Amino acid sequence: MGPGATPGKAQTAGEGLVVALCWLGAGLLLLLLPGAGGDCQQPPRFVFAEPPVPTQPSYSVGTRLKYRCRPGYTMDKDKSPLVTCDTNSTWAAQPDFCIGKSCGPPELTNGNFEFTTNLLFGSTITYTCNYGYRLVGKPTATCVLEGSQVSWDNIPYCTIIPCLQPPKIENGQVTDGEGDFTFGMTATYSCNKGFALIGEATIHCTMDENLEGVWSGPAPECRVVSCKNPEVPNGKRLSGFGTKHTYKNTVTFECQPHHLLSGSSVVTCEADSNWNPPLPTCDPIYCGPAPQFPFAKLLLAVGESSPAGTVLSYQCKPGYAAAGGKSSDVTCLDNTTWSADPDFCTRQHCLAPTIANGDVDAKEFLLESVVVFTCRPGYKLKGSSSAKCVVSGSGVDWDTAPPSCERQLCGEPPTIDNGLHNGTKATAFVHGSVVVYKCKDGFTLAGAAFLQCLAGERDQGVWSRPAPECRGGANIIIVGLFPLLLAMLIMNI
Repeated sequence: MGPGATPGKAQTAGEGLVVALCWLGAGLLLLLLPGAGGDCQQPPRFVFAEPPVPTQPSYSVGTRLKYRCRPGYTMDKDKSPLVTCDTNSTWAAQPDFCIGKSCGPPELTNGNFEFTTNLLFGSTITYTCNYGYRLVGKPTATCVLEGSQVSWDNIPYCTIIPCLQPPKIENGQVTDGEGDFTFGMTATYSCNKGFALIGEATIHCTMDENLEGVWSGPAPECRVVSCKNPEVPNGKRLSGFGTKHTYKNTVTFECQPHHLLSGSSVVTCEADSNWNPPLPTCDPIYCGPAPQFPFAKLLLAVGESSPAGTVLSYQCKPGYAAAGGKSSDVTCLDNTTWSADPDFCTRQHCLAPTIANGDVDAKEFLLESVVVFTCRPGYKLKGSSSAKCVVSGSGVDWDTAPPSCERQLCGEPPTIDNGLHNGTKATAFVHGSVVVYKCKDGFTLAGAAFLQCLAGERDQGVWSRPAPECRGGANIIIVGLFPLLLAMLIMNI
């Protein structure tokens, strides 16, 4: 500042700040350094409190000074405001024995505030409004000193966001179209008679990202809508009867039996006077070629496909007969498959064959079955040893006549010199026959006294062993009385 200049307010304030800082520095230094002669220097200065005045250049040990809180601060009830000169010539005090006064929560209708520390003297808060409202005033406030008390230096308010009047429409009107519209309010439209409302009947006042009021959507239209009366060949309606159809009218269809619906079963009359989706079609359902069965044949020829509901009649093939309780008709179903009773024709039975003096080996006598014939011991099979049940005319029969079992016969037993046997009266001997030999007087029998007729490999039977011999110089020797008697009983001699 030049000579003769008058000090300004800024200079005066600056010099005052320098003085205050000097006093504060000196006070802190006095707290840290011992005083001269065991006394304490001037009392410390605090932001939140000040000592009693006037102050003295020094204080004796044990002196207690009662501080008072500065404006904007209040006494902490849990701490003492006394500052004491200790024996080491330093001032002792509880920290922060004065705390900032609280501004308390501000009242903001339709809004709220945010803060990071507390609501005490010197703190700052930020205001926000509820959705649908906007802030009028500064968005922040600070807790400041006002006289001997503290208060917020700014409290704005929240006002509801307004919308312009809802747009008007032709051939229609809006309910409550007069007056002010604000956030959340609605406008409802209706059309004149004969017109259909296209779009949303109700729109509401909302806001954009700039907190300006806007309507939620465009206003609807009032339009004449008339859809052509829908007709679906081979189909019928389940709903939507009548001939006149306007906007959003719906019609539901289903198909006649044996037809398949292609498309949507429900259509709606739209604003362009067309049905959406397009009308469906009812297409005939077809089955593929007629089924073939090994046991039945089709009475009438059909093509490669047949419409659903078609009934085909079959006839049992030769060798088969209709099964009881089952139908020989085959039906084309709506799922494109043929339906038939299983095995509606069954195989016929051949008569059970019999054979005298023999046996028949078979599990069943149905068509295509094969039986095997065997003869009992002593009998020979004449004819085929097997037969098959086959088609014969309109029924079934065996493909060959049953065979016969003929008894095997032995020829005349061999003759011996100087002897004879008891079978001289017969020329053929059945299976099991026994002949007995004996020698003439003066001869002795050598060998078995009898022979038996056994089954042979061919048609003829064979005698069981070689004939005995009659040797001279001895009376008749009967070898084995019991076999001889047995043979006599068998031959009824």
